[in-house]
Amino acid sequence: MRVRFIVRLALLALVVAIVAAAALATRHRDALIELGLAALLGIGLGDLFTLGLERFVGLRYLHRGRRSPGARAAMVAGLLLVALGFAAFAAAHGRSRGAETTAVIAVLIGALVAVVGFLLRTFSVFTTVSTMGVVLGVASLVVVLGVTSGFEREFQDKVLALNAHLIVMPYGDADVEGPEIAEIASRLKGMPGVTRMAKFLFSAGEVMIGRVGANLKGIDLQRGADDLRRALVQGTVEDLARPARCPSSESGTTPGKTTTDVGRIAIGSELARRLHVGVGDCVPIMVPFSSGATDAPVSYMFQVVGIFRMGFNEYDTRIGYASIADAQRLASVRRLVSGVELRFADPMRALSVGDEVQRRLGSPHHLVDWKELNGNLFKALQVQKVVILLNLVIIVVVAAFNIVSSLTMIVLSKMREVAILKSMGAPSSMVARVFLIGGTIVGLLGTGLGIGYGLLVCLLARLYGYPLDPKVYLIGELPVQIRPEELVGVALGTMVIAWVATLYPSLRASRMGAVEGLRYT
Repeated sequence: MRVRFIVRLALLALVVAIVAAAALATRHRDALIELGLAALLGIGLGDLFTLGLERFVGLRYLHRGRRSPGARAAMVAGLLLVALGFAAFAAAHGRSRGAETTAVIAVLIGALVAVVGFLLRTFSVFTTVSTMGVVLGVASLVVVLGVTSGFEREFQDKVLALNAHLIVMPYGDADVEGPEIAEIASRLKGMPGVTRMAKFLFSAGEVMIGRVGANLKGIDLQRGADDLRRALVQGTVEDLARPARCPSSESGTTPGKTTTDVGRIAIGSELARRLHVGVGDCVPIMVPFSSGATDAPVSYMFQVVGIFRMGFNEYDTRIGYASIADAQRLASVRRLVSGVELRFADPMRALSVGDEVQRRLGSPHHLVDWKELNGNLFKALQVQKVVILLNLVIIVVVAAFNIVSSLTMIVLSKMREVAILKSMGAPSSMVARVFLIGGTIVGLLGTGLGIGYGLLVCLLARLYGYPLDPKVYLIGELPVQIRPEELVGVALGTMVIAWVATLYPSLRASRMGAVEGLRYT
């Protein structure tokens, strides 16, 4: 009893520590809350399963009367099929896609057969059916969470590779070479965690690059061109500063161009495909609504000196990069937004450093972090993830109804045993705990086996590398990422649903009278 009391006290102290940490560490609050709930669940399960008599009777009600040799053979055959499947996959990996596919299917079928054989060897058919419902529901949740988290990670990595982590802009108009931008850079210099800082220009509103609406971004070629340098597939960043030449325009509304007044631009691969241009070709950049109603819009001639591929259709189609000097050509006819871009060693720091930046600057400035800049993308991913999870939770709820029906059948079949227990003086609470333990065992087994099977599917998906169309999904193969906090959340949710499902049959059994159970025996 003393050991049990000490363990319970230690778990309660752990819960208190977790709650205190969650109140202080906002970044990991969700994970800490899940850990605290898991600790509370551990306390409850520990108290429940330390009841020796109730545990013994509950397990006895779930067990089958006689072990089936066929179930044992199925379990062994399933494990052999898993081993052969992994061996065949290793032998065929990188050589035959068809053989790899067959091996993966063999592993999945073998694992499923082994799980069913294990359950049938130990438990009754009713218990096996109930447990398998939980197994399949939990496995589906694990796989979907792994895939959706994988997509989220891939998109986040792409966003972090393409964008600055934090953008600082003064309110109102400011010249990129003026004192306001220089003061921002000076005040933020030496800020902890900052690995790069550079000035930038951005067109406030779309311009027409050829016949396609897009934005023009002016970058510091010395400090702010690393992202573009990594994405270029033709040309170099240095070409944005070299002399360029385009044919002179003969249009009366557009001034004639010479070698010195031609801009240089790098455009995305999709934009280049739409415009049917390549490196060395010239494109006009027209500024809509830059003149009166009767005048033609002003346009400037730029030579394409680079083509990049960033993996996002929005970037590859609707943005062009130029030096700050070339981007300023549009300043007389189009408002340009200027500011300072920051990159951090830890991108997550950009989400929480706003107060420190404002304190260093001394006056209010407009701050945009990478998550806010791509808010629509991350919101869409989050909504999609939530909707899919809600649909899959229904599978677990359906499996919970299997637990209800299974335990109800056990209650009806064990009326005589319950009546004998009651006649021997067992209280109603003890009878309820017997069936609570039985339902909780089904939930625990289903959750554990389901998480294991889901992780197996995720592992095979990673090894197999299911191909995706990069033009549609922006990545070449199915991404999978397992997050421990999500596994804990799945386990907690499933255990709560399974425990709730045991309440009705447990209460029904506890209300059964001794006379009622013995009347017809």
